Amino acid sequence: MKKVLLSLVALVAVSSADQLVNLKIEGMMCPACVKNVKGSLSEVKGVKDATVYLKEGKAEVKAADGTKADAMCDAVKKAGYGCSVAK
Repeated sequence: MKKVLLSLVALVAVSSADQLVNLKIEGMMCPACVKNVKGSLSEVKGVKDATVYLKEGKAEVKAADGTKADAMCDAVKKAGYGCSVAK
């Protein structure tokens, strides 16, 4: 029982070390664009998950604490889209 509880505490500690980054994405016009943006974000070291919204022109990225938002935007720009950190 103690082992299970310690494992759960460790899991919560790891999860709380994540950050949520909101990005404004420009130039997406179709579902293929969403797939491209999501794929480019997933290649950034530290990114755990990304949800991309076509209509809203944004992405919500769950990443390890310390992962740079600039690195995420650079990947999106490299894929051919505009990107900035939403405030």
